[in-house]
Amino acid sequence: SSEASRAVVPAPNSPVVGAAPPTMRRVAMQALAVLALVAAPATATQGIGFGGLSLPPPVPGRGLNLTAEAEICEKIEHCYCIKRTQCGWCEDTGKAMLGTHKGPLADGQTCEKWVADAPKCPILYCPGTDTEEFWWWMHCSWLPAACLVLYLVAAVHKKIVHSYTDPSAEVNAVMRAVQFESGHASFSGNVSEEVAALGPTLAESQAADFFSTRRTFEAFRKNMLCPASERLPTGVSRPYEQHLADMSMMPGEKYDKTRIAPHRLSATISIALQERSALGATMVSVTGLMLVCALFVMFLRNAARSMGKKEWQWVALFSREVSAVTTPLQTALGMLLSFYALNRIAWFWSILMEGHALQGRLHDIGMIAGAIKQDTEKDWRARYALYRHLTLIHFFSYQPYTPRLRFQGFQPLVNCGLLEPDEVDILASAHLGPGTVMEAWVSTWIEVNLDGEIRQQAYNSLRELRASITRLQTTIAQRAPVSFESLLFVVVYAMVAMLPFCLTPSIHAGDREAVMDGPHVATVIGTGILAAFYLALVHLLRHVQAPFDHIGAPNDALNAIALFNSTERKMRDYLSMPTDKELAERMRKQNEPLPEAAS
Repeated sequence: SSEASRAVVPAPNSPVVGAAPPTMRRVAMQALAVLALVAAPATATQGIGFGGLSLPPPVPGRGLNLTAEAEICEKIEHCYCIKRTQCGWCEDTGKAMLGTHKGPLADGQTCEKWVADAPKCPILYCPGTDTEEFWWWMHCSWLPAACLVLYLVAAVHKKIVHSYTDPSAEVNAVMRAVQFESGHASFSGNVSEEVAALGPTLAESQAADFFSTRRTFEAFRKNMLCPASERLPTGVSRPYEQHLADMSMMPGEKYDKTRIAPHRLSATISIALQERSALGATMVSVTGLMLVCALFVMFLRNAARSMGKKEWQWVALFSREVSAVTTPLQTALGMLLSFYALNRIAWFWSILMEGHALQGRLHDIGMIAGAIKQDTEKDWRARYALYRHLTLIHFFSYQPYTPRLRFQGFQPLVNCGLLEPDEVDILASAHLGPGTVMEAWVSTWIEVNLDGEIRQQAYNSLRELRASITRLQTTIAQRAPVSFESLLFVVVYAMVAMLPFCLTPSIHAGDREAVMDGPHVATVIGTGILAAFYLALVHLLRHVQAPFDHIGAPNDALNAIALFNSTERKMRDYLSMPTDKELAERMRKQNEPLPEAAS
């Protein structure tokens, strides 16, 4: 039959072992259990079965002695003290008894509220173990102590850096409060008269790269032949736009723009943590939030240890509720911040490009006007006047938006030779600003000094120059709606304030011992990383709206003075460079060798 064909046939040489009857198997099991009770090995790791019950594994290092274990249980006065023993806890009687997971082991003893495992005790605390108590508190408090040290270091470092790198803090505050009105740089009403009196001298030193050179007609006429002391500055303290590759170069190393810049992680981290960068500017707040998170973790660990089950459930519920609120909020906020940040970075780059476009329009006019004759003193005077007017148009286009220039009046421009004393009153009486007057003067200059097709080309370039100035100023003035921006920032700050309480593990009633004994370092570090990201991004978005503010965001601000100097040098070459024949003649008169011809 089919059943016979499926029968298992033993091998010819193998012994046939029949299945033991159930009664014999039960007797053998009980005999093994009794043997184990008599002499349990010291390395046993499994429970011992007896009479349908299961004892917990014996304590490593000694055999199982029921009499000794019973004496230990009699001395236990608190539930959590049954840990690492063979005892259980009866909440009905408030006593420890030798037992298993099902109840007391002794005959006739019963308990309705039986606690077999120490983690299930109402309070996870065993008084009387002073040594363990000391080390537990040391283990619990080292993380808040480390975060406190980080916070103090960040706060002291910020104080030291500010006092060292920003000695004129009061003047910088004044510079940021300056308002441009009717062609004059004036102070706001809340600035003291003493600081206002000292302001112009110190503020002029802030823009020394531009005001340090005295422009004169004689130096303009000499151009290539003028001495180094009369030349325009060829360098500035920082470029128009500062790059990470330039800042991460080693001392004496130059950045080759024709190849990919080397990436040094240590240099990048050092730059990011500078007070001049967005991330470094938020380090005090970030370390403060890490300290709050570490203290909350310390509270959770102590609550898991000393609170009752009901109180602990309330704490666990609070942690889960905060996590449930912030998780979807982080998703929505991440989308909004990403959209807004990308828009603002694109806006910043558009300002960067509009600055170069404005520079190109100025160069166009200078190149076209450089073609006029230069035979008489009057011709050279006309060229010098156009050179001054174009440079001042460039200056006045950026002055309302640059703190180090917005502080300036007309006197520094007179001192450096760009403005004549009799022109000051005319510019000061302008309805909109001095830049409009300068544009009108350039238009008149083109009408008087140029003719024919070259005049038409110059007018076209002047119209494009005016359009570039308008685009630059309207682009800088672009802002998000007040309601959107305020809502976004308030929600970001609210979520960051909740971060120390929402990144704790999702705890339940059964997680108490894990919460009590775990250090939760990753929770504190994660809070710091997320807080640093959100706060640094908000800091950048706030300060990038003033793209030329070298005080609020030194590493990210554009340096308009670098653009002024490069534009002025090129315009000076266009308007004052003599012809090849005239240059050769002038050099021969000075007994100087002719320069080598360009290849």
